[in-house]
Amino acid sequence: MVQWIRGSLPVRAGLAVMLIAALALGSAVSAGMIAWLSEDDAAAINTAGSLRMATYRLAWKLEAQASAEDIQTLGSNFQHRLESVNLTRILRSDPSAPLNRVYEELRERWRNQLLPALEDGDARSFQQNADDFVNQLDHFVLLLQRQSERKQSWQQAIQGTALFVTVIVLMIGMYSLQSSVLNPLQELVSATERFRAGDLSARVRYRADDEFGHMAQSFNAMADALQESHHSLEAHVARKTAHLAQANAALQLLYQSSRRIATDPATADSLDKLIDSFQNRLPGLRLTLCLHGDPQEPAAQLIALQGSDLRQICSPSDCQTCTMHGSNRLIACPVVNQGSELGELRAGFVNGRAPEQWEIELIEALANLIGTALSLERRREQDHRLLLFEERAIIARELHDSLAQALSYMKLQVTRLQTLINRGESPQTLEKVAEEIRDGLNNAYRQLRELLTTFRLKIQEGGLDKALQDTVREFSERGQFPVQLSLQPLAFDLMANEQIHLLQIAREALSNCARHSGADQVWVTLRQAGDALELLIEDDGCGLSGDYDQRQHHGTTIMQERARQLQGQLSVTSREPRGTRVHLKFKPGFLGNQPKGQIA
Repeated sequence: MVQWIRGSLPVRAGLAVMLIAALALGSAVSAGMIAWLSEDDAAAINTAGSLRMATYRLAWKLEAQASAEDIQTLGSNFQHRLESVNLTRILRSDPSAPLNRVYEELRERWRNQLLPALEDGDARSFQQNADDFVNQLDHFVLLLQRQSERKQSWQQAIQGTALFVTVIVLMIGMYSLQSSVLNPLQELVSATERFRAGDLSARVRYRADDEFGHMAQSFNAMADALQESHHSLEAHVARKTAHLAQANAALQLLYQSSRRIATDPATADSLDKLIDSFQNRLPGLRLTLCLHGDPQEPAAQLIALQGSDLRQICSPSDCQTCTMHGSNRLIACPVVNQGSELGELRAGFVNGRAPEQWEIELIEALANLIGTALSLERRREQDHRLLLFEERAIIARELHDSLAQALSYMKLQVTRLQTLINRGESPQTLEKVAEEIRDGLNNAYRQLRELLTTFRLKIQEGGLDKALQDTVREFSERGQFPVQLSLQPLAFDLMANEQIHLLQIAREALSNCARHSGADQVWVTLRQAGDALELLIEDDGCGLSGDYDQRQHHGTTIMQERARQLQGQLSVTSREPRGTRVHLKFKPGFLGNQPKGQIA
């Protein structure tokens, strides 16, 4: 019961209110009862006091020898007052009580002494007993007064006790309110505000079995759970952040590696560096790259790369018993090149843990990147072969169309000279043939130098604009004529082979101007016309002859071949009013055209 009362604030508050209400009710009831009991005391005192005056009046009437009728009337009135209800109502039932005993003595004295003297008209006897009777009446009135005062003291005692108990209850209630309600509530609010402000260590120190105690325990339990959850979330976020940082570093490595493999060859050293960098991004990871070459032509030996730490050459039969990775949780990702499997990338952690999903995805991305690198390397090799074949074909064509024809001509001239010498021709004839051979040799030497210049031509720093400016300056000095160059800014960059073909066509056209046109002024214009590019070379020279045939001119044939490689159109026409106009128009590869030719 006590534990139940101590464990509930409403019960304690209810008991305090009930106790105060009971005290107030008891005080009110006691006051009412005492007031009810004391309502006849004043009348009794008045009646008892009036008996003294009635006694003296009877004595005076007897002294004055009043009529018997008046004396009898006064005696009856005195008798009625003495036995009136006002006096008998307040008397107790206990005959031995002092107040009852005095009252009985008064009645006895009245009946035995005063009444007989009054009936006999003996004024002297009545007067002698009247003083004692009045004294006894005074004592009776005093007892009545004391009895009334005693009732009032009871009332005051009851009300004072009720008030005192009420004050004690109120003080206890205020102390309980302060210690059990206000202080815990304030502490709970303070802890809540601190907790809301981010102080997860805020706790309520109040301990009790009541509602606030349970609330404090619940708050502390909730705070402990939230703090633990917060710590676990922080640890989880820290782990995820670390994983994301590692994944981001690995992705950055993949991005940088993908840029590097686009330009650098995919060699064993570069793959070792890639594996080392990737292993550094994921601590504890060990990678092994096994390459077996073209699956259609299996090699007798395999190469196994493990970064810069280890490189092994093994046979295909060793794959089943390979002990490079002691872990039984290996990931094997195939390295694929255009549908053909070139090898396998094996991954595992030194502590034997299973890789997470994002780590598996990164390892697969690395395998795909290595496959792409090998694919690009093979593509580069194929392109290099095509370039070599095409370069050789171009060189052969150029030699056949220029130097070979000149040498054939000189061979015929040498045979002719030998024939003339055997025939004994005149020295003038022989000298004329020798002069023709000399001219042929000079022409062949000139063509050889032009071919060497063509084969050695490169686009240096500054791009196509700088190369065209240098070419214009070169031919302007060689041909002794001014060349006006007009270059419009392009919205795109040309590929290397496009720049070479464009520059070679310009050089060939300017070479023709220097050798054949006799021009005083040459204009070179490079401009963009929609999604096409135009190169225009014009001069004010002698122009084209009426029987001009492009197929019989070696330089024009070369320019037409280069225009076809650019998938463009080249036209050589007359310029009005005089001169020659060479016009090239093609669509660059940046805008969707893929030239057939390569750099020549």
